[in-house]
Amino acid sequence: MLRDLALAAKAACSKEDQESLIPIIVSLKELGTQAKKRGFLSLENQLASINDDFLKIGLQLIIDQTDPDVVSDILDSDIYYNESNGRELLKKIIIREGLLRIQAADTSRNIFLCTRIFLGKVENSAFP
Repeated sequence: MLRDLALAAKAACSKEDQESLIPIIVSLKELGTQAKKRGFLSLENQLASINDDFLKIGLQLIIDQTDPDVVSDILDSDIYYNESNGRELLKKIIIREGLLRIQAADTSRNIFLCTRIFLGKVENSAFP
């Protein structure tokens, strides 16, 4: 997990912006469940329906069985060197964490918990 206070400050956003990221967390949890049950190659069917380029690149790296350190390096480079901030940066941080958890074959519950934590302003009742 990224632990960088300057990055966290750049990712700060309103409660409404944070709430708008709930569907990403739910999607990551579902992708994790699918990967755990059917394997990483089964995720290839999902690529066409994914509109977020960052998520699509990371998922493709996992499907291609790229080394976890390389996946982490690529995603981190995008996070640190592209000019994202606020909601968009927070979204990338959440996606990165979720993808790395999926690649590590973590449980869907763990994927949820480890991505939900980034939405500190959002009440638990807001999640399906």
